Amino acid sequence: MRSLLLFETEDKIPRHYISYIRNGLYEFRVTFGNKEFRLFFIYDGENIVVLFNCYTKKTQKAPKKEINKAIKIMEEYYDEKKRGNI
Repeated sequence: MRSLLLFETEDKIPRHYISYIRNGLYEFRVTFGNKEFRLFFIYDGENIVVLFNCYTKKTQKAPKKEINKAIKIMEEYYDEKKRGNI
């Protein structure tokens, strides 16, 4: 879980922890015990915005269902930001 502390302590996250998915969406890799988790996030300017959906990695590719869910949350984030709610 030390990798999650990078969000608090580092200005830039090392590349081996992240991968680009699409449409400005990234995934952050976390290993806890013998399980691997993936957490979706976006950059909003210089800020990292965590998109509260995460999944347990079981296959090589990210499940389309989880990617689509993250993209929906990302769109909702930008809609709320446009309205001035964020």
